[in-house]
Amino acid sequence: MGNQRQYDPNGGFSEYLYENHEDYEPVTINGIKAKVLHYVLDGKKDHTGLPAYSNTSDMYFRVGASDTIIQAKLYINRTKYIDFDWSHKHVNADGEVFPIGIVHVQAYGLTRRDSEHARYMTDAEIEKYGPIIHHYVPNVKFR
Repeated sequence: MGNQRQYDPNGGFSEYLYENHEDYEPVTINGIKAKVLHYVLDGKKDHTGLPAYSNTSDMYFRVGASDTIIQAKLYINRTKYIDFDWSHKHVNADGEVFPIGIVHVQAYGLTRRDSEHARYMTDAEIEKYGPIIHHYVPNVKFR
């Protein structure tokens, strides 16, 4: 699990910047492999975001400074695809507000995440990814 400089398109990374969080077991739900990660910097665990590329999992979760899970990232073909966020209030460019505790989705384009046009999860996303999110964060809401 790492970023562009460490990414090997044939599999793996030249250097692993993330490791599994010791308090959470990896799961597979609805065919989606998920793990909770820590970023590791100079041997110390950090609450930095999630990697740009996955290794063997389809979805990674991260723990924030308060030691609660605050975000999930879904990967398609090992590349970041969408973020599921719920730990902060988000405001779109048009003023639409997503309150804390309700998942908002931000999709990735070719060069960046589209934070100006976040949205709620679709019914299909709730059905497929909702059970994984609820496994790790039982109290989060989808709408």
